[in-house]
Amino acid sequence: MKAWDAAILGTAIIWAGTIVAAALLLAGTDCFGPLIPILGGGAAGNLIVLAGARSAGE
Repeated sequence: MKAWDAAILGTAIIWAGTIVAAALLLAGTDCFGPLIPILGGGAAGNLIVLAGARSAGE
């Protein structure tokens, strides 16, 4: 596995863990609904930037 592929996979795993942990901690609260889309957008944006950096580096 190339270093960039590992970085993208590692970042995806970290964000998924963060989203799941936030969901578990905030389930049943008023903060849960607005926070999940914000975290999801951050994760998607991060992966897009990493994938773009990978493409530019090749």
